[in-house]
Amino acid sequence: MFEPLGERFCACIKKVRKTIKARGKSTKEQGAIAVCTKSVLQKRGRTIKKFTCKNGAKVITQPLLK
Repeated sequence: MFEPLGERFCACIKKVRKTIKARGKSTKEQGAIAVCTKSVLQKRGRTIKKFTCKNGAKVITQPLLK
C-alpha cells in the first residue's frame, strides 16, 4: 500500500528510463530523473538535494524554494 519516497522515486526512474528519449547532450537517465522529480517529489512540495538508488533507496529532500 504505502512505499517510502525513496523506493517510489527509484522505481519511477527505472520505469521512465526505458521509454524516454534523450535530448541534446543529456542521457536517458538525466531525463528520467527530471520527470520523476517533477511527478513524485514536487507534488509533495519537496525538492531534491541528494539521492541514491544503490543498496536501499535513499532520497534527501529540502522544502520547495519559492
